[in-house]
Amino acid sequence: MSIRISVITVVLNDVDGLKKTRESLIGQNYENFEWIVCDGGSSDGVMPYLQGLTGNVKWVSEVDDGIYDAMNRGVSMCAGEYVVFMNAGDIFFDSNALAQVANLLSVDKPEADILFGGAMLSFPESGRSVYRAPRKVERSLWHGLPANHQATFYRKVLLDKTPYDLQYRLCGDYYLAAALIRSGAHELYLDEPLAIFEVGGQSYSQRRQLFLEPYRIQRDILHQPIHYRLASMAKRFISTVGFVILSQPFFKNRSK
Repeated sequence: MSIRISVITVVLNDVDGLKKTRESLIGQNYENFEWIVCDGGSSDGVMPYLQGLTGNVKWVSEVDDGIYDAMNRGVSMCAGEYVVFMNAGDIFFDSNALAQVANLLSVDKPEADILFGGAMLSFPESGRSVYRAPRKVERSLWHGLPANHQATFYRKVLLDKTPYDLQYRLCGDYYLAAALIRSGAHELYLDEPLAIFEVGGQSYSQRRQLFLEPYRIQRDILHQPIHYRLASMAKRFISTVGFVILSQPFFKNRSK
């Protein structure tokens, strides 16, 4: 039997982004999935849109305690074996994304707890795109996520036991990966683009948390020595500067 995948979407006042994600989802060649939408109490038309949906979708609209609280609520509604988080506006790379994941999980590595896939990083202001391949846990987790959150698939039963920790308001995805790997979760890699992620948004507008939360995760969850934590902070600063530069219109394609 094919693996059932739960796609969880968190939304707040972004009905256009929600529609974009929905179109990407219904365009998948793989049919054994469900869509879970957790709305934080939108006032822009999200509710009427959700009320008009039919098919394999479940949704809830209620005030939450931030994005990771909404994600935890979404997990509690899931019936799938694996879960991926695609928030409003996020899209899959192409129509074969879910089929690729399901085939790998069900045929080659049925024991996998987490699948780390590739993602295309999109910089809307400059029009540039950069592929980010998944990175091996042993070489990357000391510093950050082995793969983009939208290209990471978790075994659902693990999320029941280890939910997002709400003290990490910005880097809860890094906490989750660190906590699961630390507890012995088995990882699998798929070096193909599964999602398109627009760089920017909340993470880069709250830069203090962007540096402090990973430091705490590395200290309290991964138990890394201070020189690793400081090296990660320096590397994160360089990466942030690089993303800011790549976002500038100066880097638009000038071939025309």
